[in-house]
Amino acid sequence: MATVLWRRLDTVGLERCEFESTADGHRLVGTALLASPDGPVEIRYSVLTDGQWRTRTVGAHVQGPGGDRRLALTADGAGNWSVTAAPVLELFGAVDVDLAWTPSTHTLPINRLGIGIGESAETVVARIEFPDHEIARVTRRYERIDETTYTCRSGDVTTELVVDSAGLVRQQPGTWVAVGDG
Repeated sequence: MATVLWRRLDTVGLERCEFESTADGHRLVGTALLASPDGPVEIRYSVLTDGQWRTRTVGAHVQGPGGDRRLALTADGAGNWSVTAAPVLELFGAVDVDLAWTPSTHTLPINRLGIGIGESAETVVARIEFPDHEIARVTRRYERIDETTYTCRSGDVTTELVVDSAGLVRQQPGTWVAVGDG
């Protein structure tokens, strides 16, 4: 199991994330404490994947000034998503999840795609925004620059990611930096 503590650079915030391989796949579990214009917010989340790094379940619980909100999604690994057994058609084709408030979910496509240095690959993600849980289907392109550096492009936005050997983000310049790990 790997544990990382990130500090938010563009606002007040910390996040603790645990990443581990399980008998059936992989698991990300985290808690983020973030400042928002309305007051402090706590977000607890978990993501389970299968052995090929395809997202299978996503859970999030947001506690803050707007009250408690929960989200639970399931996926079949082939691009079909549902909430309480009801299909979420607008996410059709998404294999990965992107929780907008954390760098942790970049770990999933980075490991699943397995791209070499100088190569790139595209994936479709189910992006979940903070704090309102709006969900959208988004196309991403990951490019591996060197042993530990990737870029992630989505529309007009390009983000640099520096990762460790497990694919966990150590630095997302301007947004997150790892300050401790276990």
